[in-house]
Amino acid sequence: MKVDAKKYHKKYTKINTKAYYKKRVLKRKHVRAYRRTSRDVGASFHTVTPYYVEASGRCSCSLHGDYREHKSRFRNYCPFCGSHGTLRYEEGSTCPEGMWFCSRCDADFCLVHGKSHTSRARYLLR
Repeated sequence: MKVDAKKYHKKYTKINTKAYYKKRVLKRKHVRAYRRTSRDVGASFHTVTPYYVEASGRCSCSLHGDYREHKSRFRNYCPFCGSHGTLRYEEGSTCPEGMWFCSRCDADFCLVHGKSHTSRARYLLR
């Protein structure tokens, strides 16, 4: 089988790798861009009032064995600083499932269980 030299040099280049055996390996010049396959895992809805917070979403503290949506409702009270009406909803790169956080002391809580994201776990009141 004869390979055209012009087509060969356009697609491939010879690159020395840092492998143990130091073999010469053919690598592609252009890397394909992979599309993002992850889906949106944030809360489907959330409600914040001065008296309670309510949401339907996935667990971020891994107490549930499944990764399905669950509905939860808690009092809008932070057990760390003892303030009422300071819980807010947040979704970001650190917690894509979404979480409750206190706007006063910056404590983070699971959306489903209300468990804090610290080593000394405290829970939101139902």
